[in-house]
Amino acid sequence: MSAPANIVGSPQRSAAEQPTPKLGAKRERTRKKILDAASGLIGNEQGLTVRIEEVCAAAHISRGTFYNYFTSLEQLFEVLAIELSHDLNGALVATWNETLSHAEGSNAAIQHYLHYARRDPAWAWAMVHLSAFGPTFGAEAWEACYRSIAQGIEAGEFDVPNATVGRDLMTGTVLASVRTMLRSDGSESQPHIVAYHLLRALGVPDARARAISESPLPDIVVPK
Repeated sequence: MSAPANIVGSPQRSAAEQPTPKLGAKRERTRKKILDAASGLIGNEQGLTVRIEEVCAAAHISRGTFYNYFTSLEQLFEVLAIELSHDLNGALVATWNETLSHAEGSNAAIQHYLHYARRDPAWAWAMVHLSAFGPTFGAEAWEACYRSIAQGIEAGEFDVPNATVGRDLMTGTVLASVRTMLRSDGSESQPHIVAYHLLRALGVPDARARAISESPLPDIVVPK
């Protein structure tokens, strides 16, 4: 769900996507404590109902300190969604820029997101819950997906009415598949099957969609 370049007319960046201002070492440590605490609290099936008080308790800070860093729980979650998906998005973009067509890049993004969710259920639950508070998989992935679909339409690889429809198809289906994987053995949501049907929904011809979805995925390196 990532793409290499900007497309004219794509959505504007949200406030959470702006570069994080440089903080002093102590403030940066406190900010990280808050984000880590929130991530731990939402990284399970019951994580949707987290409150500010619980974040403060887990981070060992006061409510006043919380508001020195975030204006609301919603802003915290918006920032956290980007933090949790940024490295994966960057790894996918690097691969896409080098070798892949838009259809191949979309397939790689779909399958790598699903494989990543399967390997790290806490991350997956966090992304599911965070998507309930804002853009699916975070604003960075949401807008990158929009740009990639727009580029695929322009290049003639995708046949959907517009990038918004394509983005919603991709992010919505992947999110639903992540939920299915988390709540079952995931046998009906194998990444290559999901990718194949999404490529077909985006207008990729059957033979090409099947060949792309069944090909080995490009390796990516996601920093730990």
